[in-house]
Amino acid sequence: MRSVLTIMVTAMLGACSPQFADRPDGDPVNASVRDLVVPDGENDVFLTLPANPWKAADPINIAQQVSATWTDPAAAETRERTTFIARIAITTNHVMVAVLDGLGRRALDIDWTENALNVTRADWLPDRIDARRLLADMFVTYWPLDDVKNALGHGMTIQQTPSGRIIHSDHTQNALITVTRPATDPWQGTATLHNTRHGYTLTINSQRMAP
Repeated sequence: MRSVLTIMVTAMLGACSPQFADRPDGDPVNASVRDLVVPDGENDVFLTLPANPWKAADPINIAQQVSATWTDPAAAETRERTTFIARIAITTNHVMVAVLDGLGRRALDIDWTENALNVTRADWLPDRIDARRLLADMFVTYWPLDDVKNALGHGMTIQQTPSGRIIHSDHTQNALITVTRPATDPWQGTATLHNTRHGYTLTINSQRMAP
């Protein structure tokens, strides 16, 4: 029996191929991969993505259902939540991500190569949904540990644990980001990322799919 996630992704993405040819409305944002910086509040540095998006030879095709919860800054005790579907296609030197909202609307496309990072977002997407931060969170959760270490901004350290990863502030020793993920295959099963500084949590249900 096919899983619920597979059925949802098949239905919502429809004929969308890993090339993600059908783009949402909105202006593309192009940036040098090496110069990419994700704002992080205090010093506006989270990580700078490596020039080589992915080094391994084996392709990775993933379907994800992601639930995001965060605190409304206007009412500290109010929690907001949104759920979206993502399709990720990774080959050597190339990462592509397509994101749909709960209504099946194409929200984001991310195309990351050695030469550029191209982000296309729908004009109706709320500003708080940041494609670069989503990519950074995916990178921190799933990429090889050495790659993440080399990408982290000044004043941050990552620790690998049996259940996941923790990113600390060197200055305060506080945990800034805590990741839990499946030990055997992080791309198969449920992972969570909690960003303490910005008060949001991602619950990511991942499933490998045939190329």
